[in-house]
Amino acid sequence: MNPALLRLLIVDDEPLAHEVLRTYIGRVAHLTVAGHCYTAAEALAFLHQHPVDAVLLDIQMPEMSGLELLQALPQRPPVILTTAHSEFALESYEHGVIDYLVKPVPFPRFLKAVGRLRPTTPAAAVNSTPAPGPATAPEASAALLLRDGATTHRVPLADIQLLEAYGNYVKVHTAGGRLVVTDTLRRLLTELPEAEFVRVHKSYVVPLRRVERLESQQLTVAGQVLPLGAAFRQDFLRRWHQTAQ
Repeated sequence: MNPALLRLLIVDDEPLAHEVLRTYIGRVAHLTVAGHCYTAAEALAFLHQHPVDAVLLDIQMPEMSGLELLQALPQRPPVILTTAHSEFALESYEHGVIDYLVKPVPFPRFLKAVGRLRPTTPAAAVNSTPAPGPATAPEASAALLLRDGATTHRVPLADIQLLEAYGNYVKVHTAGGRLVVTDTLRRLLTELPEAEFVRVHKSYVVPLRRVERLESQQLTVAGQVLPLGAAFRQDFLRRWHQTAQ
């Protein structure tokens, strides 16, 4: 690939916006489309795995806005916001965006915005290492002590796939089976390393390194599809992204 090419990711929930921006990019010799994402969650997953030089980002999208996505990315490539609403301009510049384009975007205005971008070698990337999670698993010696009546079980953290609330109990899913203990997710979280485990729903705590796939309202952990609760989404996205840095 020509190292002078700028790879742009288009993030917008409107197919027409994708078509317009794709056409504009195709008319500029040093630009190319890196990918198309229709939700912020899709964009976050894409950026975990693909290097890009810039993002053309819509603000108003379902479930998670473009500005919320910016807040979830501690490190990010240059961003040009595209929106039908001009009232977010002041707030957007607080996030260090390159430019702010109001739809419908005229081609000359698009050229001015992308003219502020500079090629980088290698291309700027949020993360070039495929998810999921941290590069290394917990140390083999690290373990969670769980009481089941008079019996205490020592469960290595590296073996835990997820923890599931089950009435007055917690199901601890491991590669070797499932253990049901009298406890709460809230208390168990205090026993777990904060950098490695995160609550994704009122009923689930997962190891960040076990997250295999992210969609708008759910995620796949160790082969199981779990709901991603709205109250926990922002913190999960921020921390899941940080593990890939």
